[in-house]
Amino acid sequence: MLTRRKFLKLCVQTTVAASLSQLLLPDLARALRLLPGGKPAVLWIEGTSCTGNTVSLDNSADPALREVLEEIIDLRYSQLLMWPQNNEAVQILYDTREKQRDNFILVVEGGIPLGMPEAVIIGANDGLPLYATEVIPWLAEAARAVVAVGNCAAFGGPAKTIPNPTGTKGVWEVVTSKPVINVPGCPAHPDWMVGTLVHLLLYGLPETDEFRRPRLFFSKLVHDLCPRRFAFFDGKFAQAPGGEGCLLKVGCKGPITHADCPTRKFNDGVNWCINAGNPCIGCAAPDFPDGGTAPFFARLGDVHLPAGIRSTAVSVTKAVGAATALGIGGHLAAGFARRRLGKNRLAPVSAPQETSGGKDAQDHD
Repeated sequence: MLTRRKFLKLCVQTTVAASLSQLLLPDLARALRLLPGGKPAVLWIEGTSCTGNTVSLDNSADPALREVLEEIIDLRYSQLLMWPQNNEAVQILYDTREKQRDNFILVVEGGIPLGMPEAVIIGANDGLPLYATEVIPWLAEAARAVVAVGNCAAFGGPAKTIPNPTGTKGVWEVVTSKPVINVPGCPAHPDWMVGTLVHLLLYGLPETDEFRRPRLFFSKLVHDLCPRRFAFFDGKFAQAPGGEGCLLKVGCKGPITHADCPTRKFNDGVNWCINAGNPCIGCAAPDFPDGGTAPFFARLGDVHLPAGIRSTAVSVTKAVGAATALGIGGHLAAGFARRRLGKNRLAPVSAPQETSGGKDAQDHD
């Protein structure tokens, strides 16, 4: 049997060398075969979604999506992946809810458009449309637990941005009958989705933070894991995306975003945002993209630090802002004391100079 201790160790130690699902698969297949009834059923429902998380799961290279579906979960319903259509597909929802009550897992991708139910129609029953706003809570009531994958499902995401004409909300704001686990990201990493499902299947609910994110994957700030963190302490800041040094001045939201992207990376360990020279846009943050992560290339707001130091650090947003400000304040104070950050003082980025070709560079400050 795959012990929880071993599972947690694999989750934490997984890096670009191998995907979590690749490391887990042999033990996991054996463990799931020992479960009463075998692999539990999974229903994957989409709300206000671009299907990006399904595509992200499909990017799980080793094992491939087929192996995940055959060895880990019994995917009964997915608008994007299933073979049955129309009435046959809708009947699967009814049958699973009735026959697998309190056993199946409900995965929701995308937000719930409470203000515009007609925005997402799951199917039809006797000629009447089945709206996601009704189907998701109805299925959740009978599920063992609900996993909200992607920022839209977890917190509303881009679909919730001002003026939010669809009235979209995150799943945990609507579903109250069963536990909701938020696995944010735009999209979520395959390991985050597979790892959360595995923990749920074998050991029950994972430990989560105040935003119901599994601490296994979302306990540390991107800033704390970032390979450019020492450039931050040295006061070396990029003047534009793609430049050398810390990307804080050109909009990096790593100081307010909890995720292990720097060590896990995406696309089978190929790359991640900052490694490609682009600042972290905070896609796993609860307020993405309106409440502190946008505009993407704008610096985080000013924070007053101890001893009269005033430096650009982080915008104070809702519940996460104050704690983040204290954390960055500590980093900055240490940098002033030990290294060259005091000489830089995070001064505003200077106006871009005209290039040799006579074309003005874009001002990202």
